[in-house]
Amino acid sequence: MKTYKQLPIPEDSAWSRNTLYGKLNWRIRYFLEGVKNIIRWIPTIYHDRDWDGVYILKILQKKIEFQRKELVNANRHTEVERDNRYMTLALNLLERVKEEHYSLECMDYWDNTISFEDVSDNPNLKSIEIETTAERFDEYLNKYPSSVRAIIKEHGEQDDKKRLCLLVSYYNHNKANKLLFRVLEEKLAQWWD
Repeated sequence: MKTYKQLPIPEDSAWSRNTLYGKLNWRIRYFLEGVKNIIRWIPTIYHDRDWDGVYILKILQKKIEFQRKELVNANRHTEVERDNRYMTLALNLLERVKEEHYSLECMDYWDNTISFEDVSDNPNLKSIEIETTAERFDEYLNKYPSSVRAIIKEHGEQDDKKRLCLLVSYYNHNKANKLLFRVLEEKLAQWWD
């Protein structure tokens, strides 16, 4: 899973940079910017598919990556550090939500043995038997005490620790998803140059 770091903020700003590109006619700059956009979006669009919501998150993630790089490198306003921080936070949350990090994390805390057994009344079928061979449920639950409290408050005490771990992982995934869209709701309008 990719982890984003904040981009370094340059000492100067785009206002003070004297480049040949800046001296071109605006129509030529507009055309070149469009060509650059097409080229940099080709890999993302090529891998896009219409059958899963994760592809929406991938496009959003790529857009924020591009916009963060542009805003930070231009360094044209006083709140670029704040924007860099929140865009990096959004990118990391997008990565975790997209990869279902919190949903699957609990499965790192137990080991299963899977076997396929013959079905007695139908020799053409098999049944799957899953047996937990090792577990560290308490270690996982101790990692997220506030989530455990929220689950117990919502669902009551749980006798089965494996079920509690699954509920906590589902809760954490939803919490990350809500936080991501809360950051976007509150900060997206400020991300402009």
